[in-house]
Amino acid sequence: MHTDDSDVTFNICLGRDFEGAGLSVCGDMGDSAHRHFTYRHTHRVGHCLMHLGRRRHGADDITAGERINLIIWCKGAAYRASRHYLDLQQQRSYAAEAAPPDDICLSYTHDRDFMRYRTAGARHAAMRRTPWVPPRSAEYPGYEEGPCESDGGSDGVGDVGCDAEDVAVGEREEGAL
Repeated sequence: MHTDDSDVTFNICLGRDFEGAGLSVCGDMGDSAHRHFTYRHTHRVGHCLMHLGRRRHGADDITAGERINLIIWCKGAAYRASRHYLDLQQQRSYAAEAAPPDDICLSYTHDRDFMRYRTAGARHAAMRRTPWVPPRSAEYPGYEEGPCESDGGSDGVGDVGCDAEDVAVGEREEGAL
């Protein structure tokens, strides 16, 4: 799961024969439902999905075949100079999360509480964690740090936590969400 460094993203399915490979879509960065599932897009050849760059999304696995997509990221200089954009980027207008995240919307690299709900897998071993979501000022009611999640800072930015090799890989603890 991630957001794009764009204001608007166009995702155009160009072709090939494939199965699976949907796009899971969650909320918008800075909104109370940022990490809550909203929609699963099914790619169809010749069709385009347009979404805000700040909308959290992630590609589902391709189960068979090969898919080719053209991704276009658009940035607007006027919008990026606006107070709204700057407040969001500097986390000044970040709404408190309403509830714990949906499992599908978790991001290993971005979410401070990823390890509370999921276990790092082998695919995470090459990824660098720089979790910052949710910012401390936007934690949902009852928020608790997962293992390796905090460096003790108060801003939630740069909390490196632990990487995949620092935690058990593959299986969840019994009774974990």
